[in-house]
Amino acid sequence: MVKTKFILLLVVGLLASSMYSQQKDTMTNQEIVKKFLNGFNDPARIQESLRVLADDYKFKNPMVELNSKAEFIVLAQEIGTVLTGVNVINTAENGNWVAAYYEFKSSIPGLESNMASEWFRLEKGIIQESHLIYDASGWRKIYEQIKK
Repeated sequence: MVKTKFILLLVVGLLASSMYSQQKDTMTNQEIVKKFLNGFNDPARIQESLRVLADDYKFKNPMVELNSKAEFIVLAQEIGTVLTGVNVINTAENGNWVAAYYEFKSSIPGLESNMASEWFRLEKGIIQESHLIYDASGWRKIYEQIKK
């Protein structure tokens, strides 16, 4: 009887410990969005960022509309040649949507500092879509050069 109680207590303790560690490892939607954006600050961490995107990730900004993670990766590689960093200023959450307000920096003269707002929709810890809003007037020329 004592042996059975000991085993039962041991099992309950292990289950409780496992549940606690799973809760601790679970990131909030805001933390996931920040992880995604901050990955653009360090080339070694960009793969980590891309892991939080759904394969059928939908991305829209003032100049492009993409319908897959693969398409976004191509764009990110192209823009990554001039993007020098992202500074997340604030995030807010409403249901499964996270709004992020941030500065993205570039090496392009006249476009070194750009303010943006991006809205992310997440499901089960994965970014399904995002809508990026920023002043694209100076960036249109850059996109044209990339497409050539």
